Amino acid sequence: MPGDILPLHGHRDGSRGEMVQTISSYARNIVRRMTPTRIIIIVCTILALYTFTGSISSSSLQRDAKKPAANPSFEELRNRREKNSPMLMDRKTKVERERALLEWEARANYRTDLTEAGPGRVSAFSPSLFSAPAPVSSLSGSDRTSKFIPVTAVLLSWKRKEGAKAVVAHLRKYPFIKEILIWNNNPDFALELSDFGETRVANGTVKSPTISLFNAVENIHDFAKYTTCVLAKYDHCYIQDDDWINLSMDSMYTAYIDAPDSLLTNTIPSMYAQQRSWMFQNPKIGLHTGFSWLGCGSFIPKKTVFRFQMQLGGSNLWKEQITLSDLFFTLWRNQYPTVLSQALAPLDQSSSWSGNIDQWKIVYQHLKYAMERLTTVLAGEGSIQGSPHRKGAKTDFIAEEETPLFKDRYLRSSCGNDKCLFQTNSDLFPKPELVNWPIASEEWDIHAHEDKYQALDYPSPEFVAMHTYHYAVDGDLSTCWRSYQNMGRGGFFGLQFVRPLQELHQDLTLDTVGEHTGAIEIWSTLPDTLQALQHSTVIKVSTDGQIWLACAATTEATEGSVRFSGLNCGSDGLKQDPKFIQHLRFELRENIAKPVEVCGIRVAGMIL
Repeated sequence: MPGDILPLHGHRDGSRGEMVQTISSYARNIVRRMTPTRIIIIVCTILALYTFTGSISSSSLQRDAKKPAANPSFEELRNRREKNSPMLMDRKTKVERERALLEWEARANYRTDLTEAGPGRVSAFSPSLFSAPAPVSSLSGSDRTSKFIPVTAVLLSWKRKEGAKAVVAHLRKYPFIKEILIWNNNPDFALELSDFGETRVANGTVKSPTISLFNAVENIHDFAKYTTCVLAKYDHCYIQDDDWINLSMDSMYTAYIDAPDSLLTNTIPSMYAQQRSWMFQNPKIGLHTGFSWLGCGSFIPKKTVFRFQMQLGGSNLWKEQITLSDLFFTLWRNQYPTVLSQALAPLDQSSSWSGNIDQWKIVYQHLKYAMERLTTVLAGEGSIQGSPHRKGAKTDFIAEEETPLFKDRYLRSSCGNDKCLFQTNSDLFPKPELVNWPIASEEWDIHAHEDKYQALDYPSPEFVAMHTYHYAVDGDLSTCWRSYQNMGRGGFFGLQFVRPLQELHQDLTLDTVGEHTGAIEIWSTLPDTLQALQHSTVIKVSTDGQIWLACAATTEATEGSVRFSGLNCGSDGLKQDPKFIQHLRFELRENIAKPVEVCGIRVAGMIL
């Protein structure tokens, strides 16, 4: 049309020619402006966009693939449930197993009958045994004419006044406790003698032992036990903290007076298992020692405490280390302690030292440090880390192992009624001589030492919790001790009574159960044990634990037990009156291919 203005490309607006011309123009402009750098950027951008969109598409497909069908069939549901059940069952079994272990450990470690057993407990020892003037402390013991030695009780108290009062009231029931020394480690709260009144028990008033009280101006922790023991009037100390009641005083005293130069203590089964891996020996340097806590109740000779103070004096330990003396004392005795494994009765255990720190870190540090010092001195090196022991310090450490030797010790636990002790030569744990503590300092490692024990045939925590020693004599037939290894010919278990049966008002010849008259009955759930008891076991008795007489008896098998009656002990030339028996042993005459299990023993009317 004349007069119309055409665009620069010479084509009419909107025509096909205009579009082609425009596109061609744009293309030419792009090509003219394109450089190598711009080409690379464009290519990389395209590739990145392609990769990103591909990933989104793949994830979407995977989610779609994982989506269940809208209406799964019964077969599909059943297959899925069967596929998942083993994992669910394994998880459930693990949880149930852990819960059961906690329940068994609580049952094995702690007594819950303190309210019932504590108030009515009366010592089997007559006060007349200790009425004669006691010898003044001599440290030698050479002037001791009676095995019934007087004892000073050392009670360490810390922020638990009611616990200290309960412990003192309990200790007064035992006539061999002639003196009580109370050390109050809490400088912020003073105790008074008036806090500890006279105690009456079932058979009347027990004459109170003398009581002395010391209020500290500073908390010196465990060291107070040893500084207080050296103040004792008597040659032997009983040491205890204020957060336990010891329901096994008579039986522990019975064991101690048979070896009054030793250390006797007790602890819960789980800790006993731990402490058995803290035994250290090396015959090349005369090392034979073991660790045990003392706070649950321990008997020690005072002369050992004096020796420990000499060791401390030559050690240059820091003050903080000396306050933790419990971690050094038992190891530096260089003797294996006698430890009874049994359930204990706890009191209020709040405000404890271990509750505010990393206790186990400190324990392992100080055990290692104690063993470093001991090994260095015994090996004759004389100094360690620049802290020399005094000249001649080796003489402060006993090189010869005390008797009875560890391999000859058979006491395992107190009876639940505190009238006897359980004995067996079947040890649950490996012998200490199977693991050597190294002499070379670069090899000193407590954890590595534990690992060597655990690599041996060591019982599991489950086995210890379910078959620990005191289950044979806890008065509960639903719990059973079981030997960890098979018991061979000459293997035995038995009892040591705290007093002769006559003085316990018991008699092996007088015992009636229903229509059956039987002196002894042993329960077990294992058929092999019951068969061995009936056909392959000899009963032996003794008045002193040294001379043993075999007994003839009539055996009778019942449902879950074997009864022994008509005991006739000794030969025609040497008879033993059952009334005076203090030791009783059941010894195998043949090897049996299975462990032995004992769930309870009835002797002269007492169900143990």
